Amino acid sequence: MPILPKILIAFAGVPGTSKSPIAHYLSIKLGIPVFSNDVIRTEVKEDLGNFDFEEYCERRDKRIHEAVERGLSIIYDASADREWVDRKAVAEKFGYRYFIISIDLSRNFILKLYEAKGYADLIPEIEKCFDDHEKFLAQFSADVGIHIADKDFPNRLEIALKAVTKWLRSID
Repeated sequence: MPILPKILIAFAGVPGTSKSPIAHYLSIKLGIPVFSNDVIRTEVKEDLGNFDFEEYCERRDKRIHEAVERGLSIIYDASADREWVDRKAVAEKFGYRYFIISIDLSRNFILKLYEAKGYADLIPEIEKCFDDHEKFLAQFSADVGIHIADKDFPNRLEIALKAVTKWLRSID
């Protein structure tokens, strides 16, 4: 079996749009570990008794750098919308190939998801998140490998897997 190049699979999209389910599905199917910002955020809260943003960033960045310095392929379970400039620079510095899954759901669809998931606390932030996502798409659309829209949502796992698998075959 040929050795794969160093791979970074990343996501763009508003919080709560199914990045984690897709990341974990891809991880099982492709054998690539998931790097989760949410897990580090929870760890910081558990360790300190509250959330400390600086501590979170320090732990997150240290672990990302450890992973890339070791040449680990990763599925980065977080939104690249506000961080892609930095993440892309690190990926390129360490010779990673990257594939971005952009989850481009409508406001109405996301509000229904938030209601179903009990994410009412995120609703006040939604406009800023949409603005961030739109800015990301305007600046980095060429970096996106696949877009998942409302109509694709029921089949998002398989759509993402098919797109990533096709991309992986193209870079072998």
